[in-house]
Amino acid sequence: MQIFYFDTLELPRRLSETAGAFPRGLCFMNDDVRDEPLLLTPGPCSISMAVKQAMLHDLAFGEAAIVAKVKEARDYLVALCRGDGDYTAVPLQGTGTYAVEAAIGTLVPRDGPTAGKLLIHSNGVYGDRIVDVCRQMRVPYAVLATTPLERPTVEQFEQAIAADPAISHVAVVHCETSTGMLNPVDEIAALCRRLGKGLLIDAIATFGFVELDARRLGFDAVIVSANKGLQSAPGLSWVIARRDALARCKGHSWSHSLDLWDQHDHMERTGQFRFTPPTHLVLAFCEALKEHNEEGGIAARGRRYGASWRRLVDGMRQMGFQTLLPDELCASIVATFHNPDDPNYSFKKLYDGMKARGFVIFPGRLAAANTFRIACIGVVTERDIGRAMDALADVMREMGVTRFGRGAAGTA
Repeated sequence: MQIFYFDTLELPRRLSETAGAFPRGLCFMNDDVRDEPLLLTPGPCSISMAVKQAMLHDLAFGEAAIVAKVKEARDYLVALCRGDGDYTAVPLQGTGTYAVEAAIGTLVPRDGPTAGKLLIHSNGVYGDRIVDVCRQMRVPYAVLATTPLERPTVEQFEQAIAADPAISHVAVVHCETSTGMLNPVDEIAALCRRLGKGLLIDAIATFGFVELDARRLGFDAVIVSANKGLQSAPGLSWVIARRDALARCKGHSWSHSLDLWDQHDHMERTGQFRFTPPTHLVLAFCEALKEHNEEGGIAARGRRYGASWRRLVDGMRQMGFQTLLPDELCASIVATFHNPDDPNYSFKKLYDGMKARGFVIFPGRLAAANTFRIACIGVVTERDIGRAMDALADVMREMGVTRFGRGAAGTA
């Protein structure tokens, strides 16, 4: 057995050389040069080299440095949604779905004198996932299902709540990334405030580039991922919760590890996680928050994503592709396109051809048949999208696709 020791700054390059799988010289934000493809997926997303390098440090449990980093991140997230004083940020070891389970299992009591019921809106894969979470946890729930092609209305929510007096909370996915639909959170929040219902927002895909003002929305909780719009390594998630709502939840959770009240109580008292902290991910996250702030915060990141999304949609339409949704219904992070009406088209060949040219597009989790998605989050620029459009056009020529209108599934 041979053991090799590399300098930490040399390590990423040497590991890439051993893999040897991807073209060199890809251009990313901050002029990083890497040996890996650019992820044009709605998560995980490509992150900066500085965020990756932040993880090259080992910190022990309880060290002052990691306690300070956790506090720094908590304060930044609360300030980002203007929740100072009334809200608190609770980290969890796990991806966004872990935080969804923690928020629901803690904030929506499933039995006893305060038992609640959750109205779940679903118009895609990630709304359906919340249904699965509640079914598994045996949390009482009702479902307001709407088509993936139409934005739900406040009247639909009001009717669903009026039909079931047991409903105490509402859950909505801000951006249903299985299509790109941006759901009307502002209007739903106003209704929940008027009717006295708690609101849980799955903002895993949108937090960091779309404003969610806690003072205006009055939500009970917003669920956040370290990856996606905040551009850190996946595996760390957050719940930004209203303090008074969380304070009433002692003993509610069905889970020991996902007990949001207990995690928050321990962190308030000690500044630490209850269990082994994901120290490397915390370091990466704080570096990502630094980059977020230096870029110009929510507004600047939203502009960059918007410019990339516009370039993507316009470029695909110029080639002849048709989008699943009209622009006014979409969040500027992902677009869904109909398969071309051409017998030569194959998604597998498209996927493989794009990867060979340095781009990875998303292979699954679709809410509409015979479609595919391309995203533009992470360290992606408008220039990167332009290069991706050139690569995609080249793959289409290689396949011999000449008809780009709406079609069937094509070959495997």
